Amino acid sequence: MAHFDPTEYQEFPNGPLRDELIARLVAVKELRGLSYAKLAAPSGLSGAFFHHLINNKGNVSTQHVLKIVKALDALEAGDMAETAPSNTGGLVSHSFHLRPNLQVALQLPGDLTDKEADRLAKFVLALPMI
Repeated sequence: MAHFDPTEYQEFPNGPLRDELIARLVAVKELRGLSYAKLAAPSGLSGAFFHHLINNKGNVSTQHVLKIVKALDALEAGDMAETAPSNTGGLVSHSFHLRPNLQVALQLPGDLTDKEADRLAKFVLALPMI
């Protein structure tokens, strides 16, 4: 298997995606009429995360770039069945750069509701007091 080089798709390690990859994501999203959640689902990542990557040039962990590219390649080829998320139980991986050189990860339901997100936010706010 050939070594995957993310520099073709990412401006720098753990940085934003290159404009060319963002343009491909937007084109597939518009062509297929996909929501951000549907666009992101084949990679096992969240729609909110993809929205941030595309619209805010958000940073992405280099470990996720291969997943994004493989899922995009399959979507462009019209083969959405092969790109089902590899996670189990409907969970979606989310990563967050908390500090320089510190990234945290969460596994949350793909259908997380606003109420559940609010409860989770309150839990996280209470953590420094524990």
